[in-house]
Amino acid sequence: MVNMNPILYDLHIHSHFSFDCKSDPKEIIKVAKKKNLAGIAITDHNKVNFHLKEYDNKGLLVIPGIEVSTEKGHVIGLGIKELIERKMSVAETIEKILELGGQPVIPHPFDFTRRGIGKEIYKLKKIPIETQNASCPLQLFNRKAKKWAEKNKLPQTGGSDSHRIQDIGMAFTIFKEELETIDDVLEAIRKRKSSSGGTHLSIPEKIIRAFQIHF
Repeated sequence: MVNMNPILYDLHIHSHFSFDCKSDPKEIIKVAKKKNLAGIAITDHNKVNFHLKEYDNKGLLVIPGIEVSTEKGHVIGLGIKELIERKMSVAETIEKILELGGQPVIPHPFDFTRRGIGKEIYKLKKIPIETQNASCPLQLFNRKAKKWAEKNKLPQTGGSDSHRIQDIGMAFTIFKEELETIDDVLEAIRKRKSSSGGTHLSIPEKIIRAFQIHF
């Protein structure tokens, strides 16, 4: 169903299941609803949140996921409920995500400060790219990702990469149609029916965020 208003999903959020985050999934869901997001993906570092069904997510589509540390950088698996081995190659990680029925996404590929896969991106075809990440210290990294995605007609997503509750929804994935299921979301991304938008943290905000997380 086409909606005149953009439908926003934050497809890159961390919870306290990640080593560098203190956000409770229950609070993440509450804040996402308050910010009028249609859905979110919780993508913790090398961990899967097995308890998503316990939370009251009525009115919000919550997508399970994982952010895997490959030998070259990070790869997100959307729709993933199983742990994926760390330190495999980017190609092997993508293959495993697909094997498990998930959708691989390459987050912040050109952000060398946060384990983007860098030049490995040039070896990939048809894999969605996160072209707006709110935690990138420089918008240049996002612009470079978007330019590559547009040049190669690749699917695009956006996400806050939130490690603090207040950062949820700063960047997002935009859909023009209402989506009812996780499979609908993944299929819309694959068919290039999504785009990205939002802003990003300033360098001072990044420093403050790091202090709040680790201390």
